[in-house]
Amino acid sequence: MHKAAAIIQANFRRHKQQTDYKRRCWAVTVIQQRFRAQKCKELQEKRYQDVRRAVIVLQAAYRGIKSRRMIGKRREAASVIQSAFRVHRERQRYLKLKSSALTIQRKYRATSEAKVMKNRYSLMRKAVVTLQRCCRAWKEKRQAIKIQRALRAHWALESAKRQIQSVVTIQRWVRARLQRRRHLEDRRKVVMVQRVVRRWLARRHKAAAVIQEVTRKFLLDRRQKRAQRGIVKAQALWRGHRSRMLSDKPKLVKLRLRLRKISAEVREEDKLCNKTSSALEYLLRYKHFSFILEALKNLEAATRLSPECCERLVGSDATGVIFTLIRSCNRSGPCMEVITFSVQILLNLSKYHLTIEAVYSVENSLETLLDLLQKYREKAGDKVAEKGGSIFTKACFLLALLLQDERRAQEVVKLPKVLDRIRSIYRLTARKHKMDEERSITRQRINASINGSFFVPPTPRKSKPPPKFVPDWVLRKDKLKDVVDPLRAIQMVAETLAIVL
Repeated sequence: MHKAAAIIQANFRRHKQQTDYKRRCWAVTVIQQRFRAQKCKELQEKRYQDVRRAVIVLQAAYRGIKSRRMIGKRREAASVIQSAFRVHRERQRYLKLKSSALTIQRKYRATSEAKVMKNRYSLMRKAVVTLQRCCRAWKEKRQAIKIQRALRAHWALESAKRQIQSVVTIQRWVRARLQRRRHLEDRRKVVMVQRVVRRWLARRHKAAAVIQEVTRKFLLDRRQKRAQRGIVKAQALWRGHRSRMLSDKPKLVKLRLRLRKISAEVREEDKLCNKTSSALEYLLRYKHFSFILEALKNLEAATRLSPECCERLVGSDATGVIFTLIRSCNRSGPCMEVITFSVQILLNLSKYHLTIEAVYSVENSLETLLDLLQKYREKAGDKVAEKGGSIFTKACFLLALLLQDERRAQEVVKLPKVLDRIRSIYRLTARKHKMDEERSITRQRINASINGSFFVPPTPRKSKPPPKFVPDWVLRKDKLKDVVDPLRAIQMVAETLAIVL
């Protein structure tokens, strides 16, 4: 609240200074306008006096000439004098009319400018008043929201304190003991440092005082952070307990009891780490097909659920064995199942940033994956019960994950005929995808004509950039699923390598 009050005061002072500055700027503008108007008036009057003096001089010169000519022309003198007098009288009348018109124009312009300035001032004043009103309302609303938030937080803290008084008492006693022990240890260390510093730097007492102040501040901050972490942990425990108490249902209670019973009855060989060890042993030692398939199933579950199992599998050099197993399989049903589990294991390892390099560094790994794409491109995209249906999409997805790094992508681009093979696979997949879509549209039109309804053709899907995938043990709401569309899978590989299709 003190910090909020300081912020409000600073904002109010800044607003007050800005208002005073705007008012002074407006006053200076008004003074400058009045000064310019007065100066313009003085210039007009000076110009009029100059013209008047010039006219008088011209008249005097003209009269002198006329007076000199009057000696020989008495008869014409009267007419000349009369005409000159009439000219002078008309000129005087004209000058008076001109001065009156100038005076009227000057007054009219001054009045018009004064009216414009008055309107401008009223508009600026209304705008300033509106801004002040909005600013004050915003500040009051913000202050009220802060007060409400602080009050609600205070109520929640008081309620938590009333509910967990026993836990807080035990924590306070334990923390007091630990804090006392830390304080004595820190005090002993600080005293020893002070003695050494006083003996060594007797003439630098001020520097020693600064070091003590920094040390005390560091210890205080550390104690405060530990106390805050303890409070947050206690609050989290209480909120979890309270949530479980409020949301518990008979089904959830039965499920929790069943899980506890199953966890109590679990055997040592059923643990994930032991299954991983036995599966690695079967994979590295035995050659029987059933043992290998069972080991691959266990390894797939282990690498999908545990990062430690992924690291253990990489440490035992099983990735090379898996690639060798993939290269030794044919297109029979059991071999397709073995290849599917093997590619899925490599896919799980590639999603983990600590094991992806081990998958890429296996000799001829990329050639093996390209051979899989070439071999199973005819069956790509089958999402139902066919055993080899997902090998193509999984292999494409694995290639895209391995080649997201720029260094690996550049190394692959430099290999001979890699880009041509990927383009060829893409053309075949796109052709089959187009034929399947045409066949599906034709079937839908036939069904629509039979049912008597209108057929609306599906809109083409836009290609998306390759997403960032996380391991399956990372439970997040925005977690992306694996790619199952063959065309989208091969497009992801092409976009990763920046291939123009």
